[in-house]
Amino acid sequence: MNDLSIYQEKILSLAAENKKSNAIEDYNRSFEVKNPMCGDEVKVRLKLINNQIENISAIVRGCALCEASAGLVVKLFKNNKMPSEKFSEEFQSWLNSSDQEMPKTLPIEMDVFKPIREIKNRHKCITMPFEATVKSVKRMDK
Repeated sequence: MNDLSIYQEKILSLAAENKKSNAIEDYNRSFEVKNPMCGDEVKVRLKLINNQIENISAIVRGCALCEASAGLVVKLFKNNKMPSEKFSEEFQSWLNSSDQEMPKTLPIEMDVFKPIREIKNRHKCITMPFEATVKSVKRMDK
């Protein structure tokens, strides 16, 4: 088994796990992101209490990469602190640079997307759930 198949296995596992999840009903922040180029849609809902994400769901209508990214969002942020304002920017910077090491400010689990760094037209699929999470923290629209 080569490195790429290990990554693919991890990505597909995250996607399958998130596909089985349901949108949370008790939330106080949400944000929806759509990619007009491919049709992917992500709806993030979260329950934010005292700068802590108590619960979160990321429901996707789209590709396996977007679904996997949504699964990672839930795994990383449920019962955890809010992502920093620079989170999306740092993630995007790492994705766009094929030789940059994973920044220490990003969770190591995001390394699962390392093989996708070279496939620029799929970056949006990966960043959408993180973008929706960061934006939902900034906005109240229940």
